[in-house]
Amino acid sequence: MAKQEYAETVVSAGMRIDGELKSNGSIKIDGLVSGKVHTLQDLTVGPHAQIDADLIAINATIAGVVNGNVTVKGAVAILETGRVVGNISCGSLAIAPGAYFSGACRMNETKQAAVEPTA
Repeated sequence: MAKQEYAETVVSAGMRIDGELKSNGSIKIDGLVSGKVHTLQDLTVGPHAQIDADLIAINATIAGVVNGNVTVKGAVAILETGRVVGNISCGSLAIAPGAYFSGACRMNETKQAAVEPTA
């Protein structure tokens, strides 16, 4: 997962959003969100974030608490302070020691170029 330099949308600590949060750019959440989060880029959940929502993104890094399903085309990384209770659908999943995950995970198949047998 590529390191993002900045998030276009930031939900700062002390901020609360109830409803649907949509963005075409990257999102960083450090506050409270209930409802649904959808971005066409990367999602970062900070260590103090509390999310009761389904998440949709290209890649996700989770260091806070997520209660909801996570749907990501690329990579999901649950850091040591992260906690996910819900199902995850992703291309790849990394869970750091100390992280918590309770749910089912479905890995998306990557399309590989067909290899032709040599004669």
